[in-house]
Amino acid sequence: MCRMIGLASNNKISTLWLEDFQKLAVEGNSLKTMPEGHGDGWGIAGYLGDWTVHFGRSAGDAADETEAYEKATAKAVASKSKIVIAHMRSASAGTVNIENSHPFTYKEWIFCHNGTVEDAKKLELAKYKYEGDTDSERLFKYLIDRLHNKPLKEFPALIRDAVNEIKNVCKCTSLTFLLANGKYLMGFRDYSEDENYYTLYYSHSSGHSFSFCSEPLPGFDWSPMANGELIVCDKEGGVLNGL
Repeated sequence: MCRMIGLASNNKISTLWLEDFQKLAVEGNSLKTMPEGHGDGWGIAGYLGDWTVHFGRSAGDAADETEAYEKATAKAVASKSKIVIAHMRSASAGTVNIENSHPFTYKEWIFCHNGTVEDAKKLELAKYKYEGDTDSERLFKYLIDRLHNKPLKEFPALIRDAVNEIKNVCKCTSLTFLLANGKYLMGFRDYSEDENYYTLYYSHSSGHSFSFCSEPLPGFDWSPMANGELIVCDKEGGVLNGL
């Protein structure tokens, strides 16, 4: 379970966006069956040129690690990365350690997920090494295996096919995720229960920026994504698919 945010902008990413997001570690919606808060790890990732980088990553609670979180935010802003993804975890599967803290990275890809995939080992692919033991990392590499070296126009169908394949072999509470490859930022919402928790919102400033977030943050006009909806934007914040 988690709170997550994805930003794509042709201007410098604002520290205020990530500072407001940090508050969701304590104030964010929680499942009634889980402890309050999202304190089982956090991370902020983006790009330095064509390379993925974690500006900060921890197995701790972002609410208790303000200095480290602010340093990571400052690094993200200074990097001039046009795409930034951040995540705060409430662990439902996998150990609480830094290897299991989202976002995950692999080559040009950055990924984070909100939900639980049962029996996720069924998604393991021999060609990949897995850093931790989460269902989310296995979902990540299952998806990018389908998308690698494919043209953008094929992404929507490939993602929907992969989601259907996963649901055929695993029980999933939600497959809601954010995914980026340096050129594009994608947000996908999918839930089978607890629709008021597995939310994903978007905000679009035409010609300037595009944002996804688990919950609306101050200073934006937010719209909820529908169940099964996929939106793809480019690194400048322009919408390429969806809406």
